[in-house]
Amino acid sequence: MRSTAPSCQHRGGYWPRTVWKLGLPANQSDMQIRSGMGKFGQADICIWPRTLPHAIQHHLIAGERMASSETYSLFMATDVSCRILEIDPDLMLRTAGIAGQAGAGPDLRVSAEQYFAVWDTAAVLSSRADYVPFLGVAIARGPVIPVFFTLSCAPDMETGLLRLAQFKSLLGPTRMRVFQDGPLLRIEYDSADSRIPMPPSLGALQIVVMVEHVRGASAHHIRPVRAGFDGSEEERRQIAGHLGIMPDRSDVAFVAFSQDDAKRRFISENPSLWADVEEDLKLKLAAQNARMPIATRVRGALIDLIPMGRTGAEDVAAALQISRSTLQRRLRDEDTSYQAILDTTRREMAVRFLTKTSLRSDEIANVLAYSDANSFSRSFRRWTGKAPMAFREEATSDSD
Repeated sequence: MRSTAPSCQHRGGYWPRTVWKLGLPANQSDMQIRSGMGKFGQADICIWPRTLPHAIQHHLIAGERMASSETYSLFMATDVSCRILEIDPDLMLRTAGIAGQAGAGPDLRVSAEQYFAVWDTAAVLSSRADYVPFLGVAIARGPVIPVFFTLSCAPDMETGLLRLAQFKSLLGPTRMRVFQDGPLLRIEYDSADSRIPMPPSLGALQIVVMVEHVRGASAHHIRPVRAGFDGSEEERRQIAGHLGIMPDRSDVAFVAFSQDDAKRRFISENPSLWADVEEDLKLKLAAQNARMPIATRVRGALIDLIPMGRTGAEDVAAALQISRSTLQRRLRDEDTSYQAILDTTRREMAVRFLTKTSLRSDEIANVLAYSDANSFSRSFRRWTGKAPMAFREEATSDSD
């Protein structure tokens, strides 16, 4: 028998980006929970900044109806997932029926409907019957994906999940709701476009990724109290071994944790790194806003592209959906250049990783898309006059 999800609506998946564009705070401390009976007779739980005027709240609700006009990066599908599952990304696009886009690379942005079509091809093209749990664990343990710093830098699971919900759209056309369900902390996933349902297997993947992330961050084998998605018994059994429980068959993808686990301290907590990462994630959202200065949008795009090994001006132009010549012209109009922004972005990221993480020099070189540690070291000496490890030692001694 199917279990029915609690009748909750939560528009938190939309407001953070819009609020930030308006220059209003979009962090947890500025939120308040407002609950009551919604216009459809269901519990209506909304998270709003305390300072948000009623007129803007109304605008944000209306903005939900415009979700179908949004586009989303295929990076997680055509780059990360294809590499892990050993699928040809061009074949994935052709199989999904996205004509003329083969070879476009992970910079390609598509509608929610196209994104879900691409994801559905993974089941067809993957040679693994257990591709969902296999892929979920590999994503959580594998590539550096900046959005997931929302979890690893947090003091505990609940804080991290609330942060992640603000930036979920950077990973694809899905929403994430985090709320109290009696004694449990419940997380639900659904489509960002209410007219287009999210594939059940994508909901299952998000549950696996999240559970694996919180286990790593807490150094504890956290087991959910409940979970569910709209899959067959065989599909639910595929992730049951990883979760430690058999998921329900549910109309909505969800996972729920005890309060003890929700408040369990993360050993990976890093507030100073989070302060920088949060600004980066806001810049990544800004990169999608054509009204922002082009230099800001370029930096936001680079934060996304550099860890993918894509540092060319043509990569950024494709991500911003403009031509390379237009990109260069608009940067000249703002009295800057692509190379200057690339160097500044790499330098700031390098300093952050050297002073706020324990990553080795070769690991930082890899994240910053250098061919090797020596190339990174030469650039860092040019920027600062010091070798990377000497810079770290000096910064460490200064802070003691």
